[in-house]
Amino acid sequence: MVAAGRQLRQRREERHLTLRQLALETRISTPVLEALERGWRDRLPEATYLRTMLPLIERHLELDPGSLEVVLPVTATPSPGRQRQGLLSRFTPGSIDVFTTWQGTVLYGLLTLGLIYGLNLQQQRLAQEGLLTQRPVAPLPPEEQKRRTGAGQSLLAIAPDLRPLQVAAQGQGLKLLRRQDPGSNRAPAPQQQGDLVLELAGPATVNLESGNGESTRFRSSGGRLEFSLTQPWTLRITPAPTRAGAVRWRGQPLAATAGEPGSFRAPDSQQR
Repeated sequence: MVAAGRQLRQRREERHLTLRQLALETRISTPVLEALERGWRDRLPEATYLRTMLPLIERHLELDPGSLEVVLPVTATPSPGRQRQGLLSRFTPGSIDVFTTWQGTVLYGLLTLGLIYGLNLQQQRLAQEGLLTQRPVAPLPPEEQKRRTGAGQSLLAIAPDLRPLQVAAQGQGLKLLRRQDPGSNRAPAPQQQGDLVLELAGPATVNLESGNGESTRFRSSGGRLEFSLTQPWTLRITPAPTRAGAVRWRGQPLAATAGEPGSFRAPDSQQR
């Protein structure tokens, strides 16, 4: 290797080339060229890269082909038997490629068959335990599907009291209350319900109070207002309307409360 390096250096100096110039012309780094000339084997790249570099240097410096191959590391050529043994020893399930080698294809096929067999055994075990049915449930005949009632209708047929609104409309709750309390047979006092109509000539503030204490206050720009109310109620309009018939209850004009302009009450709640 030292002789090859000396030959390389001598040919480079004959061409008056520096290491940097030779590196630029051959695209090989300066440290590699220096290691070749000085015989520094530990600083050389791997043999794979050297095999591509050496012919390039030989052609550029017009050296004999193969004169620099002595710098390549010597590798012993294995015999066919040892080579086959090495391939078999390196074969592991994790080192093979699926579908690219026959070992991978065989291993993949065996694994797939094993999974299918295991799944089949599991399905059979579930069927024996009654957790899995192997036959689909047959649908009902068309005539039975047409006359089949819904789930809600079937439930109401078993428990008809599940519809409280219909039960209340039939008066069953009132009958039960009267049965429990005989003194409650007296009918409650009827409450009169009607329409209250306001015809305002201009902007006004309307305050409407019902008998249960609820009140509504709003500002109106005028026009016709209509409310559906149940007696008793109290109405106050500010400013008080001046036109007769501005307030009507159940279609009849309603007069303001005496001494309180703009205040109106249901007829049966006025003080007499």
